[in-house]
Amino acid sequence: MYQFVERFQSAIAALIADGPVKQRLARAYGDYLEDLTDAELPGAAKVALSDLHEALHRVGPIGREDSVKASIRKMSPAEATWHAETILKVYADLLSQARRSEPLKVVSPPTEKPPRFLVG
Repeated sequence: MYQFVERFQSAIAALIADGPVKQRLARAYGDYLEDLTDAELPGAAKVALSDLHEALHRVGPIGREDSVKASIRKMSPAEATWHAETILKVYADLLSQARRSEPLKVVSPPTEKPPRFLVG
């Protein structure tokens, strides 16, 4: 789970960088999320990533441009923003699940003797 959180965290960092939203979306998805498969993700994140993958591979590659960049080039800025928000929502969902499913930690016994009034 944590590897997904880290990948989406890197994608979010790319999304909030300087530049036009289409360039930021292409970098965030292309560099950090494109090789993830939806089967690897839990719950609603699986559906959202599948929809995002479909939207960003809608247009075939043109020349040296891959299908992600070609698809994003054909989008309106509003549509690109919507897909960027989807990445943020999936990240928030993964983050909440990662916190919720954190295993219990084993605590070692204290090394000091307890006060005398607490013992037997």
